[in-house]
Amino acid sequence: MKSKIIKILLIGIVLRIILSLATYHSDVAPFDFAGGIIAKGNIANFYDYLWNLPQDSPILAVYPKNLFNYPPAVYFFLGPATRVVSWIVDPAVHANFILNFSSTLGNWQLNLLLLLLKLPYFAFDIAVAYLLMALFKTDREKLLGFSFWIFNPVNLYATYMVGQFDIIPVFFSVLCLYLVVKKKDVGQKSLLLEALLLGLGGAFKIFPLLFLVPLASLKKSWLERIKIVTVGVLAYIATILPFIASKGFRTTALLAGQTTKSLYAQIPLSGGESIMLFLVFVIFFYLVFLFKTSTVELLWKRFFIMMLIFFIFTHYHPQWFLWLTPFMIIDLVKHLKHWVMVALSLVSFVFLVSFFDPGLSVWLFAPIWPKLYGLPGIWQLVGVSPDINQMRSIFQSLFVGVAFYYLYILFPKSQEAKE
Repeated sequence: MKSKIIKILLIGIVLRIILSLATYHSDVAPFDFAGGIIAKGNIANFYDYLWNLPQDSPILAVYPKNLFNYPPAVYFFLGPATRVVSWIVDPAVHANFILNFSSTLGNWQLNLLLLLLKLPYFAFDIAVAYLLMALFKTDREKLLGFSFWIFNPVNLYATYMVGQFDIIPVFFSVLCLYLVVKKKDVGQKSLLLEALLLGLGGAFKIFPLLFLVPLASLKKSWLERIKIVTVGVLAYIATILPFIASKGFRTTALLAGQTTKSLYAQIPLSGGESIMLFLVFVIFFYLVFLFKTSTVELLWKRFFIMMLIFFIFTHYHPQWFLWLTPFMIIDLVKHLKHWVMVALSLVSFVFLVSFFDPGLSVWLFAPIWPKLYGLPGIWQLVGVSPDINQMRSIFQSLFVGVAFYYLYILFPKSQEAKE
């Protein structure tokens, strides 16, 4: 089996290199830009840098003042990392990439730069493949798990085409799951390291913090449970604490709009009071987890449930769907008959992407076909003018139907602890 794994990995790496060279999305530039700002010594005032620029600055003609709306870990890891690997690119091309991207189209150094900017993701991505493989027992399951991840279209799209960093918090989540499963008897062992990993994952994207209570539910002692949640939350807080005094951070990153999207779905009770459906489901399942014990082998189901709840009630960005895929793959390997649900989920994903701005579809391949840059979206190009909001609602509803079925089959049962 080792030779098969190596062949699959090599094919996967080649595919990732090709996609990295050939595709561009504007989200990748701010991480690189951040590296340049940090390199100039802007550390504690990083989030205030754009806010303090004069109104006539050429930078503000390209980027808004609230550009840096992710947590500090994103910029202070990716920024320096991309600067380290991209030194071989012509400085003039690099500068134009930041401030005048269209002028770099057709230049082979743009393709090289794109590969280098996405290079830090390779290690996290491949590590997830091996961690997933290690969760299975038989050679057949290991091969399937590894292959499904390596050729996972959501990961290839979000990480190597769009160039987003969601693979990093996904890595921390899967590593946490792996370490827990390898411990077997958690009753006598600490889970504080695993909680710390979830906190570090939350420092990049907040979703791993949702896994803290499911992780804590493996312990019967309430004191141990509280310790686990506390360690995870404190690890997250420690990464943002140095920037709390920054007005720019508090304005653009501490409570960015993306963070509260899951709270939009509500049932009005009066003119000023509503039931927030996401919070209702989270609280309900947390209580179920805490009062229905489970085994470490089934922890992935509880992580999966939390992700399903989030996506059911959230208008999500395409790259966020990557958060869900490790658990979907685990389920698919264990139950191949669930391929129908995976297929329907991917149909929903692909069509939802097509209804976003053309930067997420048509413009992606502009580095190898410059004429694509600036064209309208897919549907306009084929001469179709659908009701965008209605079509989004239809395909979001398609996935929600699938997600509810997953919740039905994953719902914790009293005999789970004996399985």
